[in-house]
Amino acid sequence: MKPLSRLSAASDLTLGLIGAFLAVAAWEISARTGLVDPAIFPSPSLAIRAAAERLTAETVADNLFWSLLRVFSGFLLGALAGAAVGIAAGWYRGFGALARPLIELLRPIPPLAWIPLAIIWFGLGEPSKFFIIFLGAFFPVVTAAYQGMRSIDPMLLKAAQTFGLSGVPLLLRVAVPAAAPDLATGVRIGWGLSFGVLVAAELIAADRGLGYMIINERNTGGSVGVIVVGILLIGALNLITDAAIGAAIKRWIGRWHGA
Repeated sequence: MKPLSRLSAASDLTLGLIGAFLAVAAWEISARTGLVDPAIFPSPSLAIRAAAERLTAETVADNLFWSLLRVFSGFLLGALAGAAVGIAAGWYRGFGALARPLIELLRPIPPLAWIPLAIIWFGLGEPSKFFIIFLGAFFPVVTAAYQGMRSIDPMLLKAAQTFGLSGVPLLLRVAVPAAAPDLATGVRIGWGLSFGVLVAAELIAADRGLGYMIINERNTGGSVGVIVVGILLIGALNLITDAAIGAAIKRWIGRWHGA
């Protein structure tokens, strides 16, 4: 017999696919029957047809590649920095007292508000786009890492100390694994927010990418269908990559937490 957890996961996946199919079908029917105006909200089939007429496969693949490269680069830098700062702030009380007020001051500021400064600091090239995406990943990860470190059971640390662990070995071998579930949550949220600011990042003088494709189509009075396809591609790319990251995180956490 299959484990209950596997059966549950398979059932959830099946229900998710059914839900997605029903939503797409309702969208298609609504556009074709006139419940919604296909000129401003085309059906999936009309949107795909419009995109196929205006874009080549090479153009779509190129835009996908550049968007994924930007998201991954900005996210990787933001997640690494957020994890390092959050773990250090949660482990070293003095550093936490210094860093937390600044983090809490900057955390509520939306990444879009940083666009003018990003252009001034980094120009119109790729670094400014990486910086905006970096911010989308940094704050969820640093917050989750800090909370995870501060919520570690003190008895766990004392038990490890009785075996002679202290300092950096105690941090790396006991504290970080104990905080891993919270850190993983921050990573998943940060990855999603990185995609959320992708379009804003690609507003900065981009000449390729899914965000550029969407904005360019709007500015040139192009097809709404291409805009819809661009939005759906961002969502699909996020869904696929998030599932891959989730599976990798589950294996990582399972080393210590039996996931």
